[in-house]
Amino acid sequence: MTIRPNLRPQPGRPDPTPDRVLHASDEVRIGAFRCPVDHHDFATAGPIEGYTVGFPRTAVWIEHADRPPFVADPGVVTIYNYGQPYRRRPLAPDGDRVDWFSVSRELAESLVADLDPEAAADSRGPFPIAFGRIPTSLYCHQRALFNRIRRGELHDPFEIEQEVTVLLGTVLRWTVGTRPGLASVPSRRHRDLVERTRAALVAEPFRRSTVRDLAARVGASPFHLCRVFHRATGLTLHHYQLEIRTRLAIERVEQGDSLSRVALELGFSSHSHFTAEFRRRVGTAPSRLRTALAPGGRSVAGQVHLPKEPPLASLPAQHRQVLGPRRRRTQHRVAGQVVPPQ
Repeated sequence: MTIRPNLRPQPGRPDPTPDRVLHASDEVRIGAFRCPVDHHDFATAGPIEGYTVGFPRTAVWIEHADRPPFVADPGVVTIYNYGQPYRRRPLAPDGDRVDWFSVSRELAESLVADLDPEAAADSRGPFPIAFGRIPTSLYCHQRALFNRIRRGELHDPFEIEQEVTVLLGTVLRWTVGTRPGLASVPSRRHRDLVERTRAALVAEPFRRSTVRDLAARVGASPFHLCRVFHRATGLTLHHYQLEIRTRLAIERVEQGDSLSRVALELGFSSHSHFTAEFRRRVGTAPSRLRTALAPGGRSVAGQVHLPKEPPLASLPAQHRQVLGPRRRRTQHRVAGQVVPPQ
């Protein structure tokens, strides 16, 4: 996406850019980026014109100028500093579709400062990472907020700034706040393997295949692939596949498709299997989410909750606060190891 704040669609004329700005103030800009594969700007979108968090609705390869390429799919958020150039390569036939939220430099710095003061003060920009995973419930919360703004149900600038601040603050806590230390960062070879695997899974999310078949497609042994993928992402291959299918299902649910048909076409074994997995990841049943995302669904939008904070023990040690024996036992249970008191 390329955020061009001064560009606005003109009545009776087609958009001159894939970007559509829904809301713009001094602190917050919100928009929808919809770029087909055959668009002349698809590969080189130019530098980002804001401090931006994007929520992909399709999958593409993204490569920043100074970083290795990664797969931007509905399982992650993409994160950009102002002026950051990048390139994209197609992965899905429906191109690149992203909902984006851009904030001022001052607001971006304040959101990062509590998690990483050094990054917040970096002259290149306060966002220290290019992308990160978020829980499905947070993805759903973003979708509900975006729909309310798109439909004009939320229009007060102060309220919009408040909602976006809470949303992006939570996103950054799940991404910047939980990123691994240098000792546990995967090697370039392992990182490339994980990204090739994510690309293979998201390119054909409904394909029924074996682990051996998937491993052959990405050039690894089955055991090595399972071990490296889990170590790098914290998810098994199966759980990652279910995450992607669930997020793709959200759009189908929102469009009003038959839930039984969605379950079958997205590769779930049954309607009950789909409903159980959806409820486990989203926090509510598909039918209730459909009501919450529908026009006029504000009265039940409370069904789409922000997720709980990430486990305290997963934060860098300097950001943890141990609140006594009970908190230490909780950390031990979540992280699988004893966290020493500070």
